[in-house]
Amino acid sequence: MRGIELGACYSKRYKQGESVKTSKWIIAVLLFVVTGYTLACGDGEYPIISTTLEDGTKIGLFISQEQIEKTKKWNPENGEPPLSVSAAYKTAIAYARKKYTRYDDVKLREVSISRYGCSLVSDRWYYVFDLTPIIDGNTIFIKGAWVAVLMDGTVIGARKY
Repeated sequence: MRGIELGACYSKRYKQGESVKTSKWIIAVLLFVVTGYTLACGDGEYPIISTTLEDGTKIGLFISQEQIEKTKKWNPENGEPPLSVSAAYKTAIAYARKKYTRYDDVKLREVSISRYGCSLVSDRWYYVFDLTPIIDGNTIFIKGAWVAVLMDGTVIGARKY
């Protein structure tokens, strides 16, 4: 059996086994390049922010390349973002109040605006809202109470992974 032979790799001067080894090496490199390109942005596989709870559970916010590419491009030098902070806040709080129903209310602790970190996707930004639930008038700190709001108004909640 001669094995896998790629025309550019095969030469009669190589032994039969060397041709297969060379072919496998080239296939491995091609797979690495193709999958490396696909994973360059993580495609939502890696969290944009994460934490680990006391029990070892990991919580993170995941934004895929597909999700972020649906949003409008924006550059801070060219004016205000496509979605205002107040509009994004209203969306995030509405989502959080539905998610954290066992609490009396949810308040904003912190908000940030960040550029999507993939070099294949330029000028795409999102908000991250760090929230704190309220119970009996007391603020409760819970790890991973984040909500991302994309510039098209899409809301993404933190999840276990």
